[in-house]
Amino acid sequence: MKRRTFLKGAAAAGAATLLPSSLLGLAAAGCKPAPAEASAASWNFDEILDRSGTWSIKYRRAEGDKLAMWIADMDFKTDPVVSRALRERLEKDALGYTYGPEEFFEAIVGWEKRQHGFDVPREWVEYAPGVITSLCQIYLAFTAPGDKIIVQTPVYDPFFRYAEKLGRIPVENPLVWQDGRYEMDFAGLERLYDKRVKALVLCNPHNPVGIIWPKETLVKLARWCAEHEVLVISDEIHADLALYGKRHAPFCSIDETAAKIGIQLCSPTKAFNIPGITGTAYAVIPDPVKRQHFHDTLENAKLREASIPTLVATIAAYTHEPEWLEAVKRYIEGNISCVESFFAEHECGIRPIRPEASFLVWLDCRKLGLPQEELVSLFNDKAGVVINNGAGYGTGGEGFIRLNVGCPRSVVEEALRRIETAIHA
Repeated sequence: MKRRTFLKGAAAAGAATLLPSSLLGLAAAGCKPAPAEASAASWNFDEILDRSGTWSIKYRRAEGDKLAMWIADMDFKTDPVVSRALRERLEKDALGYTYGPEEFFEAIVGWEKRQHGFDVPREWVEYAPGVITSLCQIYLAFTAPGDKIIVQTPVYDPFFRYAEKLGRIPVENPLVWQDGRYEMDFAGLERLYDKRVKALVLCNPHNPVGIIWPKETLVKLARWCAEHEVLVISDEIHADLALYGKRHAPFCSIDETAAKIGIQLCSPTKAFNIPGITGTAYAVIPDPVKRQHFHDTLENAKLREASIPTLVATIAAYTHEPEWLEAVKRYIEGNISCVESFFAEHECGIRPIRPEASFLVWLDCRKLGLPQEELVSLFNDKAGVVINNGAGYGTGGEGFIRLNVGCPRSVVEEALRRIETAIHA
């Protein structure tokens, strides 16, 4: 079946300031209800979103009838509150040089408090030009060529790829599978440590295995890193997508030790499905010396100028009741249940590991006994389901596949049928 034909069938089954007026005063006044027209009645997560003509990276790799279930963006319409705010701002027909208004920082402070229970002083917050761009600037600012940076694999591959590109040495401390759950290997940290280790990248929540790290684990990590004078760079881009009633713990909120040694990088891009608005992020840095160094590094690289869409989208996302976000999280949970039920009922040799955050499911395919290249080909070529190769996430990723279920359920169901057929062909 051609992809366009399938998508049509699935769609039938499943629909005085230059700030926008909807945002005026919202950050200072607190969280506001969504506009009436951006109501649950307009949220149709079953709708097939036609992304043709949008320059989508995701679909560039999904030719013909293939299903794009790899890179971490969702096939849902953006939160209508955010879309409305962007349209209002564009209608002003004024796109000149723009400064970062206090509403941007107030929105972030309010969101951290309401969503994560973290009382963040305004002065701790810095604009960040994207999470990975900022990660690279931190590498450059706080480490030197030849220094070692710890990554806890399997983990988001830009952590170690960009360390290598910048002349740093990524050192893997693989997670361990224990009692049906991934854990940090603190004994491994001790074994690999030497004086050249200057930083550790924390993925919190962890991509691709979906762990929301328990507070006690983060406390232990903070103490170890403080003792060894290791900077913790915490990527928290999936924090707002905590599932199943779980609560994310921001690293710098854990205790005074974590606040002293930590830099948090956060963004609304994953939760509100706006990754195409690049440069949309912020840093939380409690320590004033580190904060000033980060600020100066971005200033010297001319990376402190947030775009108009970044400012408008962030303020809109963070200053309204997160009704759309809560609804999309429940829908994602339903998709995850669909995956779990399918592989429980059909003997395919695949075990999904339930994520505690985000829309990415880590599939344990080791029972299939396939070399990694053949495993990837099984999904991409035989099944026509474009996925992420688990081996690309470093040690511990062999035998695994990362599957993006941030899409209409009909697409998830079609993908599962294709995978089963390919396995038994």
